[in-house]
Amino acid sequence: MHNNRLTIDQIISKIRKKELFEASSKDGSFSIKIDEYVPYVCAAIHNGSRLRNDLTHIIYHTEKERWYEEDPQTADFITSFPIVIEANDSRFEYDLNREPENAIYEEAWGKKVWKKELMEAQKEAS
Repeated sequence: MHNNRLTIDQIISKIRKKELFEASSKDGSFSIKIDEYVPYVCAAIHNGSRLRNDLTHIIYHTEKERWYEEDPQTADFITSFPIVIEANDSRFEYDLNREPENAIYEEAWGKKVWKKELMEAQKEAS
């Protein structure tokens, strides 16, 4: 969404100051746009398909197969709203609809996700 990369602290600072801005998080996991401060936020939580490099070689699914269960371009539907947050990471890495202890799938939609069990460090990074 945006080339402007900010840390989480920088994003929070801008929000606290009620600044209007567009940015992506430093790690690229999400993008945010605020054109006006209103009492609602529009979020595209499954918009992304990005996977960390250490996961790309151990996932069973190709990018095309993942695309079927991800919701790419859902952010396009909400782009005109004043506050938009887009998730850029794949829901196969972690699913934002789920509580943290269940957000990382071993099996999804009847299919095994990982070629080998994820290490705790990988789960923590996600």
